[in-house]
Amino acid sequence: MNEDLLDYLVRMMRPLFPMNACIVSGISGGDYIIQIDWKLENNLQRKNERSRKIKIKISENAIQDYLDHKKERGELYDNRLKNLIYQWYSVFNPHHDACTTRLTPTENWLISRDLLNA
Repeated sequence: MNEDLLDYLVRMMRPLFPMNACIVSGISGGDYIIQIDWKLENNLQRKNERSRKIKIKISENAIQDYLDHKKERGELYDNRLKNLIYQWYSVFNPHHDACTTRLTPTENWLISRDLLNA
């Protein structure tokens, strides 16, 4: 059941990101973790440069609320999640100054119970 919901959320979020985005998801300690990055196409000197990584963490409490109220609030929760991700992504700068030998920076986005029920 948890993996089904995680797959559903990833499918719901995928259209919000570039078509070539690499999305990796999993469950860690009851939280859903979704990591997203993509190849940047605009730097001729670094042809394989990847975007800054986005790490979306959906807290276990938010997931439980989602599951508990899916029938009566499922569409509302889906829209809230999409809107949050869209708002954060709209101000996200995928570019970074990290050299190819260093780790790519990660931006963390937390979806808590409070944000889901706002």
